[in-house]
Formats: sequence, structure tokens, C-alpha cells
Amino acid sequence: MSRTSNDPRARRSSAAALAAATELLVEGGPERVTHAAVAERAGVGRATVYRHWPNANMLLLDALAADAHPLLTLGDGPVRRQLVTQLQRQAEWLNQPASASVIATIIERAERDEGVRNIRQEMFGRADEHLAGALTTAAARGELRPGAEEHAGELISRVLGPLLFQRFMLGTRLNNDTVVGAVDAALAPWLPDDDSPAGAQPPAPTGGARRSAIRSRPTR
Repeated sequence: MSRTSNDPRARRSSAAALAAATELLVEGGPERVTHAAVAERAGVGRATVYRHWPNANMLLLDALAADAHPLLTLGDGPVRRQLVTQLQRQAEWLNQPASASVIATIIERAERDEGVRNIRQEMFGRADEHLAGALTTAAARGELRPGAEEHAGELISRVLGPLLFQRFMLGTRLNNDTVVGAVDAALAPWLPDDDSPAGAQPPAPTGGARRSAIRSRPTR
């Protein structure tokens, strides 16, 4: 993190350098985020950048954190509406060139850098925590079948997986219809019977849960 003092001039120079670092990350990836490049872009001395960020990794971490936001922060409203609204907003960010540099850097660096793993956790790892609470509330209101909250991580994968694949693997820009389709497909198995598409069933139990279910079946 930046070693910013309470001096207004130091805060201004830190903010200018961080903005420059974020721009360089977006434009050319993590290799572009150097003290020299940031100083030149921000119009400050290289020593000033070193004073705020003694090493390049600290500078990169702050640049990543500046443009990395939790993908989902759900509240108490209808779960489908919340998912669609928030993911449509996230799709706008994912469609920007900045998102590719940020996400690619986080994925690559998180394998060997604890600081970047923390950023990844902030972006992706907390989503299922927020969703689990929203699913519990939705089930209590009759929006979904009971038990959906136990599959929050799987539901996140079913929603975000197609969006990230289409955007970054296929290069397809996301639109509102894409988001709505992903959300509806993920929630379909958990809709009450009257609202379920024909044939939609909750995911089958796996591992020990499945073996336990098999053992509990009555014999004939």
C-alpha cells in the first residue's frame, strides 16, 4: 500500500501516481507499471513514486486494487432482479479494455502472490457469501426452493462462467440479453414447481451426499 502522509501535496502526488499506474496497467499490462513510467506519466519525480511505493510490486497491487471491485454485493431484494441489475452493470465494465488487463493480471499473479490473491478474493471469493444470504431470503419468500443457498458457489459459477468465457475467450461483447439468459439458466433448477421450465431439476447431490441418498433408499 502507498505510504501517503497527511501532507496535502503528498496526497496529491500519490493520487496522480496511482492514476498513472492504473492507466499504464490498462494500456500495456503489469510490465508497464514501473516507477519510471509512472513518474513520467504522472508528471512527478521518480523519487516521489519510490517514496509512496518502495517497490514495484506494491505499486502494482495498488493499481490492481484501484480498478478491482466485488462482482456481486447482494441485499434483501428479489434475487433475480438483483443478479440481473448488478451483472448488467458489471457487464459494462467487462466490456471495457481495462477489465481484460486487470482480470488477466489478477489470474496470473494470484498463483504466486498473496497480495493479489487477496484482491482476487475481494472480487470473486466473496460473491458466494453475498449470494448465499440472498438465496436464503429468496427461499423464505418462496422465490426459490429451499436448499438453494447450499449451492451458492455453484450458482455463481453458472452465472459468471458463461459471461467471462464469452467476453474473454470468445471476445464477444456482453449485452443485457446475455446477462438475463445466464441468470435465468442458473436459477431455473431452483424455481418453485409452478415457475420451473419443463424438466428443470435441482442439481443432483454429489460425493458423500449422493452415496448417503442411495443408502437411504428402501429395499424392495
